[in-house]
Amino acid sequence: MPDTTTASSRTGRLLAAPLALALSVGSLTACGTTDDGPRADGTRPSAATSPSVTNPSASGPSAPGTPSVPAAGKTAGTGPTTPAGASSSPAAGRDPDDPDDRLHQWMESGSIPMNASYHWPMLDTSARLADGEKFLFEEHCGSRRTPETDSLARAAWIEKARPGRNDGDQNWLAQETIAAHRKDGERQASAMFRGLVRELRACAAADTSVTYTTQDSRHVAATLVLDKDAPRPTTLHEYLAVVGDNVLELGLWVTPYHQDGGNKPDVAWPGPPDADVFRAMTTPVCPQGKRC
Repeated sequence: MPDTTTASSRTGRLLAAPLALALSVGSLTACGTTDDGPRADGTRPSAATSPSVTNPSASGPSAPGTPSVPAAGKTAGTGPTTPAGASSSPAAGRDPDDPDDRLHQWMESGSIPMNASYHWPMLDTSARLADGEKFLFEEHCGSRRTPETDSLARAAWIEKARPGRNDGDQNWLAQETIAAHRKDGERQASAMFRGLVRELRACAAADTSVTYTTQDSRHVAATLVLDKDAPRPTTLHEYLAVVGDNVLELGLWVTPYHQDGGNKPDVAWPGPPDADVFRAMTTPVCPQGKRC
């Protein structure tokens, strides 16, 4: 009589082997590869998300003194929609996942005025694409661009970064904007800088005072007080510079409010030398061996 126990065991092993093989193949298929590096043909998989740039919406405050917080990126919040037509900018065709298409030329956060009080985080943690958008002072002033300045802005690669999450009316806010022109860059950047300076001068009015502390062919520093925001006038310290094919802006502003009627911010403006601020702004984009 055959050994039924042995026969059953042998049959079970024969059936189990194909099943194990099928499970192994299934596991390999399910896991696949997690390497998102270059494919064999040299291409990369397309990214599902846009870059983490305060893409600040640091586009600036929807109303002076009530800034929106960066929309896309590592800082949460919402901001104004990119102006109609901005997507038609040549800059819109850049690859946001290609490091060569990202500026990464931010000033050191420790060099931003009042860092001792606010401990500003690194700017690239809140940076965002902002092609076609207005600069900070333009938003506060409600500036009207000339067709030339608007065209130059839309042709530039623009990023904004707004560090920190300082909530509360007595806190200062900061934002840096970088606009880079890659085609006929230096000429385009210089023309854009001159157009922005004209806009800044036009901001002075009965309800807005503009006091200049630096004015030369490559740098402008000014303090704006927007009395139109009374009884809580916004104060904006504005720095504009042009370096090579880059136009740079740093703005720090506050809209203070105290029930005692003092309307003074919790942290007093320290009055840093303009030259120090400009040096911190321009150093990351200054060509080697050139004075900026």
